[in-house]
Amino acid sequence: MGTFIKLAIVVAVIFGGWKIYHNKHKAHAHVFEVHGEEAYDPITDLTWKRCSVGQTWSASGCAKGIPGYRWDVAQHTGDDKWRVPSDKELATLIDPVKADKGESPAVDTTVFPGILSDGATYWTSTHGSGAKAWYVRFSQGKKGIGSDPGVYMQSELNEYSVHLVHSGR
Repeated sequence: MGTFIKLAIVVAVIFGGWKIYHNKHKAHAHVFEVHGEEAYDPITDLTWKRCSVGQTWSASGCAKGIPGYRWDVAQHTGDDKWRVPSDKELATLIDPVKADKGESPAVDTTVFPGILSDGATYWTSTHGSGAKAWYVRFSQGKKGIGSDPGVYMQSELNEYSVHLVHSGR
């Protein structure tokens, strides 16, 4: 019985320490400067399209559906100005308060009305090992590994959405 209690205390300390580390090092909510179809984040010095690739902006928000792209095709959805963000850049859009509450999508939907609550998975420009690449999940999925909003690696043959960014204003 004494060994079991010691083990339980060790597990509690490790888990509690991880929670403190996790909460201390997670993203902070950003305040965006919204200008029509673009949103500027002064903290990261990045300007984001407010709609996903495939959607069109209007005064009432984003219209049309969001097509899925394989990772290699997603990398060519931008132009000379707009590009697919890195994993660290795209993860800055996750609203930690919404994520902790389990709200989907865990982003500011006033700023980014095109990010849907279901299936909000977006490719990044960051390639992983072999035929895998990093993506960001904004929605709460079924409970299990990879169900929380965050950055994950998956086969680059999967079809996910794309959100574009450029540096500066």
